[in-house]
Amino acid sequence: MSDFLFSARRREPGELRSVLHRYLGAVAAEIAEHHGAWGSLAVVRAPHDGEVVVEDERSITVLIGLPVARIAPHAPGLAARGPRRQAVHELLATGPALAWHESLDSGFAVLRVDKERGGGMVVTDIASFIPVFFADGVLGTHADAVARVAGRHRDIDEVSAADLLLNFSSTFPHTLFQGVEQFPPATARSFDQNGAWREDAHSYWRPTEDNPYAGRADAATALREALLENLRESCGELPVAGLLLSGGEDARAVLGAIPPGPEVRAFVYADWENREVRVARDAARAYGAELTFGARQPDHYLNGLETVAELVGSGQLFMDVHGYGFHESLGLRDLPIVLGGLSSDSFLKGEHAPPARSPGAPFPLPDAPEMRPDLLHAVAERRTVFRRWLEEFRPTTAQEWEKLYPFTQRKHSANFHGNRRLFASHEPYHSVAVVGLAGAVPLRWKQGRALFHQAMKPLFAPSWHVPHSRWRYPYFGRAANLPLTVGLRIARGARAVLTGEVRARQGPWPKWRSVVESPLMADKRRAYPVTGSPVAEVFNATRREEIERAVAQWHPLRQLLLLQLSYLTRAE
Repeated sequence: MSDFLFSARRREPGELRSVLHRYLGAVAAEIAEHHGAWGSLAVVRAPHDGEVVVEDERSITVLIGLPVARIAPHAPGLAARGPRRQAVHELLATGPALAWHESLDSGFAVLRVDKERGGGMVVTDIASFIPVFFADGVLGTHADAVARVAGRHRDIDEVSAADLLLNFSSTFPHTLFQGVEQFPPATARSFDQNGAWREDAHSYWRPTEDNPYAGRADAATALREALLENLRESCGELPVAGLLLSGGEDARAVLGAIPPGPEVRAFVYADWENREVRVARDAARAYGAELTFGARQPDHYLNGLETVAELVGSGQLFMDVHGYGFHESLGLRDLPIVLGGLSSDSFLKGEHAPPARSPGAPFPLPDAPEMRPDLLHAVAERRTVFRRWLEEFRPTTAQEWEKLYPFTQRKHSANFHGNRRLFASHEPYHSVAVVGLAGAVPLRWKQGRALFHQAMKPLFAPSWHVPHSRWRYPYFGRAANLPLTVGLRIARGARAVLTGEVRARQGPWPKWRSVVESPLMADKRRAYPVTGSPVAEVFNATRREEIERAVAQWHPLRQLLLLQLSYLTRAE
């Protein structure tokens, strides 16, 4: 999908294009610029995009993402297709004060530029699945690009750098760059001809704890219908639909909910044809779908470091863009839609339910004696302020939603941020109905996959005999799975012995320790040393050898993130 970069001050032709090309040139079909007395705008159009920019004599509008549009008199469907895109353009002329979640559903960001008077308006989706960043009259969907145009790409916020390395995200609304902030989720707001915000900010939605369901069964029915409706509206009119299908149950439920009509092409990535791939293939076959397997090479992630790090920027983990390269070799970017099962565990199964903690307790941080104490204190303060903001609309579950809302707080959010730039990604579990339900129901309904299983069991029926790649059958509940799990473990253990796979890696991801201990990782560290980056300021030590000894004890993902930040913020 596309990205935009806007400046309220008119820029020299080619300036914004050059910045976007730096970060997104590897996935751009074209980068178009627009200029006027109102300022300058550049838009990346990816090869898989529909109609991104609509312009008339009064305004220019940019639609980023693949949301479902529900704008009368048009039938609900993908917003970038047919007359719905023009309807979005016209809707944006009405001003901020609308219930935008009723008109645009799932991840999106929209910009309207007023060509006659200057200024314009920004609208973000319910959780900032596609975030917008701003600084000094510059707006855009890529934080690092905004920082560069605003002249702040060397102004590293040391607190955010420490925050990223500790928690894998920068506390909202902060970014890695001083003066560059994230626009709020579920918000529409106008800006004037100088790029300054007007006093008409409209927060049109929040994930509140108001539970409208009489019981878990009612919520389960509503959840299943929400998934079915989203898929009817997003892909029911398409001839073909792609699906990222793992060996788990979340994407399998999506597969079971796809309406009749589209030819379904499923895809799975792994290091070799292991259990994850075998289970995904059996699940696809049960629903009549075709499965394509993408085999990763040992240096898959590090080979793509520079390109993927630029692609997602400094706020997310480049390692989560598992499909880079496969978008071309497997033909994913040629599909009109590629569905996924992202965030089901987070929103619907209580994945981020915190341990009991007394109200007002300081935010807990990982032990990091190698980092400056003043920065650790500042990170804890930021996280505490953020939690208090969440408590305004989630008074009892703010701790859970610290990892969920906005979406940039999720440490694995780059999975979507990368995918959307590689192909026409659409995540059904990001729909308004699903996220709203997840926020409304009690946490106890979600835990132990109780709500999810009750909702999705009818969708699992065609694959009742296909197990999860781990240790259960998705179709069956906890009680029925007790004896089935015993038999499954015995059968898989016997197979591993007979095939010599006793210690083989059976999951979808690599062994990250092997990645950071590889010769290529050593080469990358030499090419992009942390001491050549302002990120080195977060450490107590100043010598490269001391920092490297401390970092060698970190979790591999944290080591890879440090390499990413060292590359992105290196001296040029």
